[in-house]
Amino acid sequence: MLNKILIIVLLTVALQADWDEYKSRFVQSDGRVIDKKNGNITHSEGIGYTLYFAYKFDDDETFDKVYGWYKQNLSKNSHGLISWKWGKDEEDTWRVLDSNNATDGDLWIAYDLLLMAKKRGDDSLKEEVISIIKAIEKHLIVRQKEKLFLLPGKEGFQEKGKLIINLSYYRFDIFDAFAKEHPDGLWRDLARDGEWLLHHSLFTPLKLPSDWISIDANLTVFPYKNKTFGYDAIRIPLNILQSRLPTRESLLQPYRDYVGMMKAGDMPLGTVQLEKGTIGLYDYGYGHLAIYDTLLPKPIFSKKLKIMIGDDKDDYYAYALYLFTILK
Repeated sequence: MLNKILIIVLLTVALQADWDEYKSRFVQSDGRVIDKKNGNITHSEGIGYTLYFAYKFDDDETFDKVYGWYKQNLSKNSHGLISWKWGKDEEDTWRVLDSNNATDGDLWIAYDLLLMAKKRGDDSLKEEVISIIKAIEKHLIVRQKEKLFLLPGKEGFQEKGKLIINLSYYRFDIFDAFAKEHPDGLWRDLARDGEWLLHHSLFTPLKLPSDWISIDANLTVFPYKNKTFGYDAIRIPLNILQSRLPTRESLLQPYRDYVGMMKAGDMPLGTVQLEKGTIGLYDYGYGHLAIYDTLLPKPIFSKKLKIMIGDDKDDYYAYALYLFTILK
């Protein structure tokens, strides 16, 4: 019994150290979350991720600082959605650089506020959540034939009857939470159709999705933009793992098969060019390795992962993906 207690204590200390390291690298004292590899900007995704981590680590002080910075700086646009990008412009003025939204940021921020509203019994946070949910339903959930799809942003993702979709934005546990909170909304149907989309977005014999996909008027799905299973799509298996989708296990199998090709922990594989079928041996971040290990019965990248985390101090995105894999 004492050994079990000691293991739990050591794991708790290690987790807290990981969170403290994330804060020291990417969260300013005023609550701004910095993406150092992306021009030192702050984006709604980073706010959403960090609020979630603060909630999970029971760090109300950090939650309130980040939330306060967000409320003061990332204004809502005319559609009631969250402006996605804040940073320094060409005249050295810090401001919103793009008032279009990034839907994953809206989803995560609303979800985080919902979690904290329930924790605190805060009705004002609850009202803010419902406002964002309704804006997403109105502007970002669209119908193509008989199915519902989630646009990655309000502007720029519908072209002549074609939808542009980022499947890594489909976080099904968030959809479930919104469906319970707003039962008259579209979330259950969106989750059902999202599951269909996952099954129809598996390209090449590896059966992997691309970072971006397009859907035509006949509901045919194609790889789009970079046509790569890469830095966006790596989140898809993580999202499936956190879901309760009926076909969860069959959806995970292609990713497990892909990682299963990397039996030697010193030879990770990176992104896949889905048109050419080529695999990048070095084109990955340590967030990839963390997700790879969650798909395996026994981790094989722990040593390499630890080294890369220590060596690369500026990769906010990789560290965020790593934190998701260690939070249950």
